[in-house]
Amino acid sequence: MPNTLDGVVLLGWMEKSDAVACLQTQCWFDPQLTNEQGEALWQPYRTAVEQLPARQLQAPQRLPIPRNAQTLVNDFRARTRGPEVLDVINIDPRSLAIYQFYVAVDRADHHAQSLGNNAWARTCLQLDRPVSQLPIRVEDNAIKITVPHGEHTFALRPDGAFRIQQTGGFISVCEINGRTILKAGYHRSFALTRAAMNAPDASEKSLLVALTATAPPQLSPQFPTQGLRTTVLGAFPPVFSDFFNESLAMRVKLRRKRYEYHVKFEQVDDL
Repeated sequence: MPNTLDGVVLLGWMEKSDAVACLQTQCWFDPQLTNEQGEALWQPYRTAVEQLPARQLQAPQRLPIPRNAQTLVNDFRARTRGPEVLDVINIDPRSLAIYQFYVAVDRADHHAQSLGNNAWARTCLQLDRPVSQLPIRVEDNAIKITVPHGEHTFALRPDGAFRIQQTGGFISVCEINGRTILKAGYHRSFALTRAAMNAPDASEKSLLVALTATAPPQLSPQFPTQGLRTTVLGAFPPVFSDFFNESLAMRVKLRRKRYEYHVKFEQVDDL
């Protein structure tokens, strides 16, 4: 059995081909699922989504910033505000529209260790991420650089040098056509929501998030395929609380992934 993570997947909002591909390439089954078996697993969740009433999503209520987090929030605002980070708000994530249809529960378990103590606000609004030497190897006529997680960009510096750098580690939301969408921070949001549902008197019941000006590229009107944008902005959008609805969310074993940049030099036709 390969290295796996416990996960939750919202198959019903995926098109059939995408759902089958997810089950076959992102999840682990023994034996591997056939196309027919994947379709059979997808169909009940699709039917459940099709039977949902239209959803009129309202902007989440903005709650007061906790007093013990105010200094951290002020510092975050001073370091990041404008033009991308517009503000820091405190909200309940359950009613947020979502565009990512899976959560790795094991990763949420890691973040849950910070709940209920002074580290939680810093976990939500993380700016300074650990930096370490990235492993580099040459293989298959390519330079391969392993990065610790998927939140990196390949950037060109003003001096012409390329640099792999981490993006912001904070939880963020954006607004499109009046709809508030969870942009980043799905595993931390899952950890908080699960704790609040399991213990109604839990000390942590809301989430400090950065309100950002831009949306994920997949939700742009210029993105080559518009299916995801249509789903998220349509009459039956997925919301974060759906991860906790057994009729909509399927528990799976997710294949653990490694993230790498591959730099290749190739000779191509000069046409």
